[in-house]
Amino acid sequence: MKPKYFALIMLLLMLIILATEKQGRDESNSLELNVTSLRYFLESQYVPEAGLLRAAVKSYPDNETIYIANDNLLASRALVALNSSLGERILRNLEANYSGGWNGKVDVLFGRRITGVYCSKILFINRTYSRKFGAEFEIKYELTDTSCPMDDWREYADLSVYMALNKILSGKRREAVEVYEGLLSLWDGKGFRDKAFDGTYQTYKCALFAYLHRALDRPEQGKAVYTSCQRIVSQLQMENGGISTGYKFEGEKIVPVGDTNTETTSFVVLAFLSELPEKYHT
Repeated sequence: MKPKYFALIMLLLMLIILATEKQGRDESNSLELNVTSLRYFLESQYVPEAGLLRAAVKSYPDNETIYIANDNLLASRALVALNSSLGERILRNLEANYSGGWNGKVDVLFGRRITGVYCSKILFINRTYSRKFGAEFEIKYELTDTSCPMDDWREYADLSVYMALNKILSGKRREAVEVYEGLLSLWDGKGFRDKAFDGTYQTYKCALFAYLHRALDRPEQGKAVYTSCQRIVSQLQMENGGISTGYKFEGEKIVPVGDTNTETTSFVVLAFLSELPEKYHT
């Protein structure tokens, strides 16, 4: 083979590899995420002494905190979706030591019905020192406080998604669509401006919307919002591979705000790169 042809073939192979690295594209071609970097980020959060992932990178105290739920409940499935063996390892740990990691809220993403939406309460589990990170970690468990129902759940984007998914699981698709339509009313063209909005848009709410949009088989209504969320999330992947927790707009420019953390990154993987939302179609 002539050298110039060999060089051309090698160039084409390199372009194919680069294209594969920029996976996560669906039919709208608006999502561009480096999947290998996403997997690397989540794996880098692993605390061997606990067999779980820490919450954040820089933000204290989350960078020295391990949450059973939501973080590890979400991350275990996200890592499985990313073909990381670490996902199954964390799943086994959750099952053996933490009642599966279920918390009565994000469970609905994995096909488990919830009884409603409630305030959260944090249960302290224990502490463990990590030689890897040179820090002592607190292990905590975010649970639902069933004595504190949130009757205003429609005013929150994330809670609306959980309730809509729960209605699908309960065979109430028409009601789920009504909740979805209410969720769309919280979109202001840049993000979800719900009751909790404090001037910074929360990335995970865009991801949760995308999850519900796919679970409802991508209805025409909301398709533009889905595409916008893809575009926004694509610009929030940081150098360490993780996804920024929040963002603002400076004119038309999307500016990342906050840390990269396990929870937000896992939400993005589950919403855009897993097959879980399609399981609601059956």
